[in-house]
Amino acid sequence: MSISKLNISYKWDKERYIQGSKSLYQDLLRNSPKRFIGWFFIALSQFGLVAFYKKGAFGLLLISTIFLIYWYILRWPLRKLILLKAFDKSPLKDKMIEIELDNKFITINQNQIKWSDIQRVLLENVGFLLYYNNEFIFIPKSAFNDDDEKEFLKIIKKKLKEKVIDDRRG
Repeated sequence: MSISKLNISYKWDKERYIQGSKSLYQDLLRNSPKRFIGWFFIALSQFGLVAFYKKGAFGLLLISTIFLIYWYILRWPLRKLILLKAFDKSPLKDKMIEIELDNKFITINQNQIKWSDIQRVLLENVGFLLYYNNEFIFIPKSAFNDDDEKEFLKIIKKKLKEKVIDDRRG
């Protein structure tokens, strides 16, 4: 099964780092029991509200409200601050990422990855997450022109078939 060769390059800047980190975080959370924590905080908040009205238990209401605010409002902004500090220390900060797809390998900055080592590819609106050998790489959509993106999708669907998960919403 022969495929055409495709080269992709992009600068690993803060915006792309945050996009990739958010995509990874959401994907990991989607497949984790942690996704139910928010529901627990909602139930706790409702219990706290009832306890406050019936028994005057203001502490439970306050704590449950703080947890709820953290989970639904502050969680990502706080995580983003931590990620930005990590990006500033990253050896890839503002470096060019060069990716080449050919018949045998995906080459990322001269590191060859066999097609069989790819565990899955997640297609999202902002880019693509490639999971391989317990690592991942985020390829932003902005790295492609329309023709290259179509060619990329054609290649990975041909090479990886059932490992491609389309999570694009539109």
